[in-house]
Amino acid sequence: MKILRKTKIKQVITPQSKEALQQKFENRKSKHQTELDQLHFEKKKMLHQKRFPANQVEKRFNQEEERRKRSIEWCKYQLEQLEILPIGSEIVEGEVEEIIELSVGDSWDDIAGNREIVIKDGIIEKINR
Repeated sequence: MKILRKTKIKQVITPQSKEALQQKFENRKSKHQTELDQLHFEKKKMLHQKRFPANQVEKRFNQEEERRKRSIEWCKYQLEQLEILPIGSEIVEGEVEEIIELSVGDSWDDIAGNREIVIKDGIIEKINR
Protein backbone atom coordinates (compact mmCIF):
# COMPACT_ATOMS: atom_id res chain seq x y z
CA MET A 1 0.00 0.00 0.00
CA LYS A 2 1.18 3.51 -0.74
CA ILE A 3 0.41 6.64 1.29
CA LEU A 4 1.29 10.31 1.05
CA ARG A 5 3.10 12.05 3.87
CA LYS A 6 4.53 15.49 4.37
CA THR A 7 8.26 16.08 4.65
CA LYS A 8 9.77 19.32 5.91
CA ILE A 9 12.24 21.21 3.78
CA LYS A 10 14.85 23.05 5.83
CA GLN A 11 17.39 25.53 4.57
CA VAL A 12 20.79 26.16 6.12
CA ILE A 13 21.45 29.88 6.35
CA THR A 14 24.57 30.94 4.47
CA PRO A 15 25.58 34.46 3.43
CA GLN A 16 24.19 33.75 -0.06
CA SER A 17 20.89 32.27 1.15
CA LYS A 18 20.50 35.08 3.68
CA GLU A 19 20.88 37.63 0.88
CA ALA A 20 18.39 35.74 -1.31
CA LEU A 21 15.85 35.56 1.52
CA GLN A 22 16.30 39.25 2.27
CA GLN A 23 15.64 40.07 -1.38
CA LYS A 24 12.59 37.78 -1.41
CA PHE A 25 11.08 39.49 1.67
CA GLU A 26 11.89 42.96 0.32
CA ASN A 27 10.19 42.10 -2.99
CA ARG A 28 7.10 40.81 -1.17
CA LYS A 29 6.97 43.91 0.99
CA SER A 30 7.27 46.13 -2.08
CA LYS A 31 4.54 44.17 -3.89
CA HIS A 32 2.14 44.53 -0.97
CA GLN A 33 2.91 48.25 -0.70
CA THR A 34 2.14 48.69 -4.40
CA GLU A 35 -1.13 46.80 -3.94
CA LEU A 36 -1.98 49.00 -0.95
CA ASP A 37 -1.32 52.15 -2.98
CA GLN A 38 -3.49 50.78 -5.78
CA LEU A 39 -6.29 50.03 -3.33
CA HIS A 40 -6.18 53.64 -2.03
CA PHE A 41 -6.47 54.89 -5.60
CA GLU A 42 -9.32 52.52 -6.48
CA LYS A 43 -11.20 53.40 -3.29
CA LYS A 44 -11.01 57.14 -4.04
CA LYS A 45 -12.12 56.48 -7.60
CA MET A 46 -15.14 54.43 -6.51
CA LEU A 47 -16.14 56.93 -3.84
CA HIS A 48 -15.94 59.71 -6.39
CA GLN A 49 -18.11 57.79 -8.89
CA LYS A 50 -20.83 57.26 -6.26
CA ARG A 51 -22.09 54.11 -7.99
CA PHE A 52 -22.07 52.16 -4.73
CA PRO A 53 -22.95 53.18 -1.17
CA ALA A 54 -19.93 54.86 0.43
CA ASN A 55 -20.10 52.78 3.61
CA GLN A 56 -19.94 49.52 1.61
CA VAL A 57 -17.02 50.78 -0.46
CA GLU A 58 -15.20 51.93 2.69
CA LYS A 59 -15.83 48.64 4.49
CA ARG A 60 -14.66 46.43 1.63
CA PHE A 61 -11.58 48.47 0.81
CA ASN A 62 -10.64 48.86 4.48
CA GLN A 63 -10.65 45.07 4.87
CA GLU A 64 -8.32 44.66 1.89
CA GLU A 65 -6.10 47.53 3.03
CA GLU A 66 -5.76 45.98 6.49
CA ARG A 67 -4.85 42.65 4.92
CA ARG A 68 -2.07 44.31 2.90
CA LYS A 69 -0.85 46.26 5.95
CA ARG A 70 -0.62 43.04 7.96
CA SER A 71 1.33 41.43 5.11
CA ILE A 72 3.73 44.39 5.02
CA GLU A 73 4.23 44.16 8.79
CA TRP A 74 4.84 40.41 8.50
CA CYS A 75 7.50 41.03 5.85
CA LYS A 76 9.16 43.63 8.07
CA TYR A 77 9.15 41.17 10.96
CA GLN A 78 10.67 38.45 8.78
CA LEU A 79 13.41 40.86 7.68
CA GLU A 80 14.15 41.75 11.31
CA GLN A 81 14.34 38.08 12.28
CA LEU A 82 16.53 37.30 9.29
CA GLU A 83 18.92 40.04 10.36
CA ILE A 84 19.53 38.40 13.75
CA LEU A 85 19.59 34.83 12.41
CA PRO A 86 23.13 33.43 12.66
CA ILE A 87 24.90 31.86 9.69
CA GLY A 88 24.63 28.07 9.89
CA SER A 89 21.20 27.97 11.50
CA GLU A 90 18.35 26.08 9.84
CA ILE A 91 14.93 27.46 8.94
CA VAL A 92 11.86 25.61 7.69
CA GLU A 93 11.42 26.54 4.05
CA GLY A 94 8.24 24.54 3.41
CA GLU A 95 6.87 21.06 2.95
CA VAL A 96 6.59 18.54 0.15
CA GLU A 97 4.53 15.40 -0.12
CA GLU A 98 6.19 12.08 -0.67
CA ILE A 99 4.79 8.67 -1.50
CA ILE A 100 5.66 5.95 1.00
CA GLU A 101 5.28 2.22 0.45
CA LEU A 102 3.76 0.39 3.44
CA SER A 103 3.76 -3.32 4.09
CA VAL A 104 2.46 -5.51 6.88
CA GLY A 105 5.11 -5.71 9.55
CA ASP A 106 6.61 -2.25 8.91
CA SER A 107 7.37 -0.10 11.94
CA TRP A 108 4.79 2.68 12.11
CA ASP A 109 7.13 4.82 14.24
CA ASP A 110 9.72 4.75 11.45
CA ILE A 111 7.13 5.66 8.83
CA ALA A 112 5.34 8.33 10.88
CA GLY A 113 8.53 9.85 12.30
CA ASN A 114 9.80 13.28 11.37
CA ARG A 115 11.49 13.38 8.01
CA GLU A 116 13.24 16.38 6.62
CA ILE A 117 15.36 17.41 3.69
CA VAL A 118 18.13 19.89 4.46
CA ILE A 119 19.23 22.23 1.68
CA LYS A 120 22.32 24.42 1.63
CA ASP A 121 22.68 26.99 -1.17
CA GLY A 122 20.23 25.09 -3.37
CA ILE A 123 21.94 21.71 -2.93
CA ILE A 124 20.46 18.86 -0.90
CA GLU A 125 22.84 18.39 1.99
CA LYS A 126 21.09 15.55 3.82
CA ILE A 127 17.83 13.63 4.10
CA ASN A 128 16.88 12.80 7.68
CA ARG A 129 14.64 9.77 8.00
